[in-house]
Amino acid sequence: MRIGFLGPRGTFSFDAGVKIAEKDDELIEYKTIKDCIISVEKGNVDRAVVPIENSLQGSVSETIDSLVESNNIYIESEIILKITQNLIANRNYNLEEIKEVYSHPQAIAQCRNYIENNLHNANVVEISSTALAAKEIKNKDYCACIANINCVNEYQLKLIEANIQDNDSNQTKFWVLSKNQNKIGDKMSLIFSTKNKPGALYDVLGLFNKNEINLSKIESRPAKTVLGEYIFLVDLEVNEKMDETIKILKTKCSKLKILGRY
Repeated sequence: MRIGFLGPRGTFSFDAGVKIAEKDDELIEYKTIKDCIISVEKGNVDRAVVPIENSLQGSVSETIDSLVESNNIYIESEIILKITQNLIANRNYNLEEIKEVYSHPQAIAQCRNYIENNLHNANVVEISSTALAAKEIKNKDYCACIANINCVNEYQLKLIEANIQDNDSNQTKFWVLSKNQNKIGDKMSLIFSTKNKPGALYDVLGLFNKNEINLSKIESRPAKTVLGEYIFLVDLEVNEKMDETIKILKTKCSKLKILGRY
């Protein structure tokens, strides 16, 4: 089996891919989350592992937006990883020597207090993944990255300081995506948009309440049509009224997309 992940090797997405991979599976790296999802859609990989939510920084908008645009892609399962961020460089610099710090925007946000308090002389440079940041600074003097501890061995770097995230309860949820639509599972995620009329969103949420379906998450995203129109991502707990609820939702929503049951 071929499993796509946000690369390069050493990202937390790679760790999540390793977690689900079996002995003979092949891990395939992609430059963006969108590329991972498209690879499943085109059949280039059987599964893709993508981050969907961080406990400190919230949802990963690139994942949501890419799933809105995709077709016949479903959530097969979820993985939750504890995230520890680390300051890494090609030599054992003193903190005041570091002139630039590279990392993914979410990792930077997770370590903002540490950066402000300890890296006074450093410019922060955003890059598309933590592992790519590690590759970027490998041959750069007086530069560091914030990345997974695995990047130390993966790219022959030095650990300057471990566990620099501002909050130790830092976790990221990943979705395993495939073309397989599960028929069973206690959770479901779906995307919907409402008709443009008063009370439309209230009617949809009221339906969940009426059928005693617990919503564990609801989030809005711009519909990318006109200003003021939104789509909604909902995570919910499945009960015996789920099939009936979906049938009614189809009549109440201008768009309804089931992302998966898992």
